[in-house]
Amino acid sequence: MNRPRRHHFVPRFYLEGFCADDARALAVYDRVRNEYREQRPAQVAHRRDFYAYEDDQGNLVFDIERALGEVETAANNAIQRLENNAELRADDKIALATYVAFQFTRTPAYATWLGSFKEDWAQRARPEQIDALPEPPGPAAGREDAIGAMLRHAPRFAEVFLHLNWTIWDRESERVSFVTSDSPVCVVWANQPEPNAYAGAGILSPDVVTVLPLSQSLGLAMSRIGDRVDRRPLNRDEVRRVNLAVTNQAQHFVFGRDMALVRSLVNATGIDRRQWQVPLQVG
Repeated sequence: MNRPRRHHFVPRFYLEGFCADDARALAVYDRVRNEYREQRPAQVAHRRDFYAYEDDQGNLVFDIERALGEVETAANNAIQRLENNAELRADDKIALATYVAFQFTRTPAYATWLGSFKEDWAQRARPEQIDALPEPPGPAAGREDAIGAMLRHAPRFAEVFLHLNWTIWDRESERVSFVTSDSPVCVVWANQPEPNAYAGAGILSPDVVTVLPLSQSLGLAMSRIGDRVDRRPLNRDEVRRVNLAVTNQAQHFVFGRDMALVRSLVNATGIDRRQWQVPLQVG
């Protein structure tokens, strides 16, 4: 039986959406190694059998891998419809809300973000509000803890995302493009004083926007409780602003369609000159 061997913690179809149209290769910045390189989507951001587990007989089971594959396939279909200027149907919205939730909770940065957020919020919130938060993995969380957190928390986030107002962002010109990262779901201020500032607030705060680039030509923004779905073009400066936020949050990788763009964003944010930190402002 064919079975998954390498799981892409950034889905391969998603990375392909940020490739140049005439060459299926990504411009990659590796923050850990502080190096730039060009790679094909199949060559980056994967872990061997990461979501496989053993049954009672010691056989590897790939149910989680297959379920994630179904989530990614449904999201890919919805993104392709948007690329073709089709309306976002109800099932497309469910597929994308679920996909964004897993993109948020499956990353290595998630457990760190959640733990820090809960610790900071505990200084101001009531006990019953603290207890309502998802429990983060411990500081020494391993693979099983990370998988458990993803499976517990993603459905809850999907429900939240589904009930926010959505705006689909289209780049105004093919001369500009969105980038993405290994921590692609960004929570940023609605009116950021700095293009690379973290929100330091929860997803349901009316002052923040949750952003996910969907491809080099599309982005998704979610904010405030509601059921509106709008669509609007972003000009060069607005796309740049989104890209700065995405690049600033990258824990390990930044992905884009061309190296000049990736280098420019890395230089502007300065992530090559400082260590990654939790995307949360305290105080």
